[in-house]
Amino acid sequence: MKHDSNRHFLYPVARPFSDDYPGGQISTDLKVDHTSDSVRVTLSYQVDDVSILQQIRDSYARCVAMLYCTDTLYRQSIQARSDTPLSIKTTVPIRLLRNRVQVHPVIVAQQDIQQLPLGTVHQEYAGMSFSVNKGQPLAVDTPWYFNVNPTKMKMQGIFNLETEDRYEADEFDIKIDPHQRYIRIIANEDTMFWFHQLRSNSSNINITMPSIYMSSLITVLSQFKEYEKLDEDVLERYPSDGWFWSIRRKMDELDITLSDDSDKERCSLLMVAQRLFTGHGNLRPFQRLLLQQKVDSDD
Repeated sequence: MKHDSNRHFLYPVARPFSDDYPGGQISTDLKVDHTSDSVRVTLSYQVDDVSILQQIRDSYARCVAMLYCTDTLYRQSIQARSDTPLSIKTTVPIRLLRNRVQVHPVIVAQQDIQQLPLGTVHQEYAGMSFSVNKGQPLAVDTPWYFNVNPTKMKMQGIFNLETEDRYEADEFDIKIDPHQRYIRIIANEDTMFWFHQLRSNSSNINITMPSIYMSSLITVLSQFKEYEKLDEDVLERYPSDGWFWSIRRKMDELDITLSDDSDKERCSLLMVAQRLFTGHGNLRPFQRLLLQQKVDSDD
């Protein structure tokens, strides 16, 4: 059971961006608590439409949800109990979940409804008659997403080095595909040999970080803004352990954004790139460059 909140229904369904029920809508709130061995999920429903709310109270409808993990293929249908009709709670062993988890909230008919009440629906349905079969939705909310033990990748680890002879000496390019796990850094054989030599010395990360990786990441972030505008159904097809979700998780962790999101700090491409490369206890990229300059001067 996975309902698309934007799909077309042959009868009125309360859902985001639809005026089937102009006087009231459904909204949900998700709370996720992690322990060492389990994940506790609480999904609360707010039903503003009196007609749908009455269907729940009369046991003709029930709040349900589908919890689904893309990586492990774990799937669980969860539903509200009769004593808490607008709240769903479940606990899942953490070993069954990894990376991105989806929760799809729905209110479905608990039994066949021969005559759907139309008192609060849009006037375009006036004079019509609808029946709803058991299991069909009366209301749908947009999906929720959360992460469990996400695969940790260092920012330089999202790049893969590849050789192509068509490039001139001492130049490199990148290929960006969100469906791939890695971003490809491409150069000719001589340049790539030099790059590998530079990486083989751990101290040279002070040079490669603010030069090759930083410039590549800034280019990636310029396209990342466009990818984020896509529907969640498109985004969920990207590898959960790939570069796209690694960047998105890190930005959420740092509470920063590239868009005009009032809940997060809006940063430039340059500033986001610097912060993404700065882990706990790690140096900032340009601080690394200054440190390397100091070391070279001392020598």
